[in-house]
Amino acid sequence: MKISFKLKLIFSYIFVILVSFGFIAFFLDKNLEENSIRNIESSLITQANLIESQIFPERLRQEDTPYLESLVKASRLKTKCRITIIDSKGRVLADSEKSQEEIPQMENHLYRPEVKVALTGVTGIDTRYSSTLKIDMLYVAVPIKNKTAIPGILRLSLPLESVQKTLFAIRRIVFIGLLFALVFAFILGSIVARRTIKPINRMIQISRKFSEGDFSRRIIHNSKDEIGELANTLNNMAQDIEDKIKEIEAQNQKVAAIFNSMIEGVIVVDKSARVISINPTVEKIFGISKKYVEGKLLLEAIRNNDISESINDAIKNGRSVSGEISLVLPVRKIFQINAVPIFDNDSINGCLAVIHDITEMRRLETMRSDFVANVSHELKTPLTSIKGFVETLLEGALDDKENNRNFLKIIYDHTERLNNLVEDLLSLSHLESKEIILNKKSFNLRQQLEEAISTFKAQLKKNGIEVKNELPISISVTADQDRMEQVFTNLIDNAIKFNKEKGAIRIYIQEVNGKIKVFVEDKGIGIPEKDIPRIFERFYRVDKARSRELGGTGLGLSIVKHIVELHGGNVGVESAEGLGSKFWFTIPK
Repeated sequence: MKISFKLKLIFSYIFVILVSFGFIAFFLDKNLEENSIRNIESSLITQANLIESQIFPERLRQEDTPYLESLVKASRLKTKCRITIIDSKGRVLADSEKSQEEIPQMENHLYRPEVKVALTGVTGIDTRYSSTLKIDMLYVAVPIKNKTAIPGILRLSLPLESVQKTLFAIRRIVFIGLLFALVFAFILGSIVARRTIKPINRMIQISRKFSEGDFSRRIIHNSKDEIGELANTLNNMAQDIEDKIKEIEAQNQKVAAIFNSMIEGVIVVDKSARVISINPTVEKIFGISKKYVEGKLLLEAIRNNDISESINDAIKNGRSVSGEISLVLPVRKIFQINAVPIFDNDSINGCLAVIHDITEMRRLETMRSDFVANVSHELKTPLTSIKGFVETLLEGALDDKENNRNFLKIIYDHTERLNNLVEDLLSLSHLESKEIILNKKSFNLRQQLEEAISTFKAQLKKNGIEVKNELPISISVTADQDRMEQVFTNLIDNAIKFNKEKGAIRIYIQEVNGKIKVFVEDKGIGIPEKDIPRIFERFYRVDKARSRELGGTGLGLSIVKHIVELHGGNVGVESAEGLGSKFWFTIPK
């Protein structure tokens, strides 16, 4: 059974008063009883001495019972006590409560305690229960002296009923006072307990709020006592906890923000290789949900043996593990994994794995390698030819009037090809650096296209190719005019080179989502489907031999792509092998 602190406090007040009153009543009762008996004894001794002075020893020796009887009867009326005269042998000679006929039947009093003491010459006193009267009696016995002899004893006895009645009355008063004191103690205890418990209850209510996580509440108690000090301590504790929680929450938010915004995938597992947490990047890479995988074994959550082995190795050996893994499903990518064991008091408690997508880096490395190889090849081919013809001329062909001019023409063509290659490389490098500043202005796009077509009149006429400019007469755009000329020049040059003899080129536009989409369509040899995704890469050629034969550098379409993207547009191609190609690009109006 739960007893409240308030009741405990009230009961403690009642208990203290009850015990205090009990001790007081006990000692008071004993003291009053002793004092009352002492006073009665003193009174009886005085009265006994007065009566004893009236007894003549000769009458006592003569056993003058009528005289003695009249004396005790008369004295009884004055003293209100029972008076007994006893000889030295213990026989009763006279008794105020007995007649002469009853006296012989009375017991011998020689061995009564008070009589025995009195026979020694001093006053004897005794208190005992009277089996005859059924009450406690006080006996006082004084010796009747005759010079040196003691011929008899005078004994006075008085019932203690009056004393007991007095003590009972006093006890009743004390008991009533005790009851009043207890009631007062209860009322006072209730008031004090209420005043004491009220701030404590307030503390309990606020403490419950603390336990629920609400540390904004404060205990208002202005007293300077221990309760006030406790309130201040709780308030300070709540403030400290609130500050710590805010600090931890801020740190957690920072960690969560970093964790969730990392482009690297992060996996955290416990020492049993069960997933504790993953970040959104891992969810995206493996097509899984954080809620689904938390608590599961890593191999159940992410079905990849390489990742599982790396993490298990880090947990087992307590060292960092790094390596590359290749994924085929759900995506084909290459990742760098770094698994680091998590230590707690020098024991391994889990593992943190960071997965970095290096697919693009590997792709760029491959492209760089291919670029170096292509550039080397593109430079080496004309340089080899130039070197060969120069050596031929130096060995004597310079004097050969029939062939020397032809040799010089070949050297010139290869030199021009090298120059074009270098210019395209510089242009592409400049475009890729993103440092180029476009000189945008409004101009007529149809007129710009006509100027670009005019530069190819000789080639068009030689190959019998017809160009249809279907752009509206009034079409205008805001762009870098020189760069747009490069775009048209490269696309038209490409359409001429890979067109059929007496083919056709059609150039037209469409408006799509507020942008102009320009199409350059030819009826040439087309592009195989497998080559379409890479057609805009540097040095990529569908037919390498034909491209070199026609003098191409393999950079034209890559330059087109970069110029269009700098204008905020896109490029693309639609083609079917043997049916021609349709290159397109978009630019804002």
